[in-house]
Amino acid sequence: MALKLLSNKGQSHFTIAFLVIFIAAFMLFFIFDSIDKLAKECKGNNPPATCQHMTSLTFPVIIILLIIGGFVLVICITIFIILR
Repeated sequence: MALKLLSNKGQSHFTIAFLVIFIAAFMLFFIFDSIDKLAKECKGNNPPATCQHMTSLTFPVIIILLIIGGFVLVICITIFIILR
């Protein structure tokens, strides 16, 4: 009976871990897709005002890089906890 409870507890651990990895990976995909769409809009004839802010290392670019780094860190830590 104790082994059965432990196996269910471990299974929920993996389920939560894979859910965290899936959400973080999906958010990375969403961010890169949004950046790609913005880059395509900036190449057009009438670029939006946000294109001027994204031309150099400005505050929005630093925030985007921090968010991407945070999601990558979450994925790596979760995989480390699973493998440990």
